Amino acid sequence: MPTTLSVKSQENAGVTYADPAKPDTTIRFRFASVNKTLNGVITPNYATEIIINDNNSITVGGVSALDALSIRVRVSGSLDSKTRLRQLLTSVAAQLGQWETENVMQGFRPATAPVIT
Repeated sequence: MPTTLSVKSQENAGVTYADPAKPDTTIRFRFASVNKTLNGVITPNYATEIIINDNNSITVGGVSALDALSIRVRVSGSLDSKTRLRQLLTSVAAQLGQWETENVMQGFRPATAPVIT
């Protein structure tokens, strides 16, 4: 059943959400903006990181353990590239499930080539 996370902490550059029933399950958003130069024109570059952490109870060799899980997504670009960033994110997100079944997350090369729109 889906769980809506609650704000756990806020800082100048982001916010962290957590599951009140399992506070080690967090999703953190970090934001940064630094100017960059494109063809001699200074424009803001926005960077956003989404960091997901969780502890998963597993059994290894008959011994119980907590496996620290981590997922990190970093997106960076100018505001004028927002549409293209969305296209890239959507394309890759649609393929993550397939790559997971191909054991890419365990170090195997993907059998399914990336498709970008």
